[in-house]
Amino acid sequence: MNLPGLFKKARYQRFHIEPRYYDPIKEDIENRTARIKAEMGLSDTETIDPGYKSKIEGSFRKNMKHATGSGVDQTVMLRLLIMVILVMMIAGYVYVGIEIFYLVLLTIPFYLWRRFKR
Repeated sequence: MNLPGLFKKARYQRFHIEPRYYDPIKEDIENRTARIKAEMGLSDTETIDPGYKSKIEGSFRKNMKHATGSGVDQTVMLRLLIMVILVMMIAGYVYVGIEIFYLVLLTIPFYLWRRFKR
């Protein structure tokens, strides 16, 4: 039994999501039947290219081919450089003290000046 009140009680929120499944066999069967119907002239829908392949099939491999190259090597080197700098700063702080941070702060403008000078 609910008593009347000034405020509404918060109800719990329900989360409902319908999962989407990808069935490559079913998609292949649908593509083949549509292609056969288009060749026989049984369907008035759009014709499907005979060389049609699934949109999802192999798309990740194609993107990975584009991703590999000089860009990936540069990001790996940049990460390595940042990691080495951080390790050197921590080691410098342990052995030298706070002065290592002042040294780094002095070298940053010099590096930027050299970088933009080119």
